[in-house]
Amino acid sequence: MSDPRQWLAERASQPGTLACALRHPNGTVISHSVDPSCPAATIENILNRFDALAAATAEATAPQWSTWAFEQGQIRLIERPDGWRLALAVRSDSPVLLSLDSLSREFLSVSFGS
Repeated sequence: MSDPRQWLAERASQPGTLACALRHPNGTVISHSVDPSCPAATIENILNRFDALAAATAEATAPQWSTWAFEQGQIRLIERPDGWRLALAVRSDSPVLLSLDSLSREFLSVSFGS
């Protein structure tokens, strides 16, 4: 079983990560901002706004993650069936961008407990 804070801190330290946030099923959020252009409050706001998107796509065929491009890079939002959510903002010119799918699959399978 992984510690959510440590797991997130390790992912936030990857070169090219702007910010990331992890939301516990009870609603508490852990966030890390690596770049001043994407403060923790911004990534937390993005993660919290995912509620509306999740409600709109609450079909059995809905994707497990969504990705949006923006001027500096991409934002990846990932929803797990147990209620954990992850938001990552990464630079478009970074190697971490190429590993978003594997990182997403890792998040879907890691055990944080309840």
